[in-house]
Amino acid sequence: MEASAKKSIVLQSLKAGLLSLVFSCIGILLLALIAKLCNIGDKALPIINQVLKVVAVALGTLISVKDEKFLLKAVIGAVLFWALSFALFAIMGGQFHFGQIALDFGISLVVAVVIALIKNRKAA
Repeated sequence: MEASAKKSIVLQSLKAGLLSLVFSCIGILLLALIAKLCNIGDKALPIINQVLKVVAVALGTLISVKDEKFLLKAVIGAVLFWALSFALFAIMGGQFHFGQIALDFGISLVVAVVIALIKNRKAA
């Protein structure tokens, strides 16, 4: 594989992961503000949080992954998003639940793969 192709994969994957993290953080901050103002129930917050993560990964992948090797770039971006979001919320003092960590990983991968397959289909 050429050096420029490797660089493209790394840069687009990194961009996808970081954009997804930025979108996720913005969404979570907005959710916190809305929850405080509107008294959203505690049972609805985890569901809304997962929807925000789906939207964040979808947007990050849609914006960043271009050209070829859509699937590889999207999967690397999703794993990077998952690792960065896990690290960020661990630093902020989040609680660790293996089920939640696995669910976040699975959702990130599935969304990124679906977006990559759609983009691949449109490119063909």
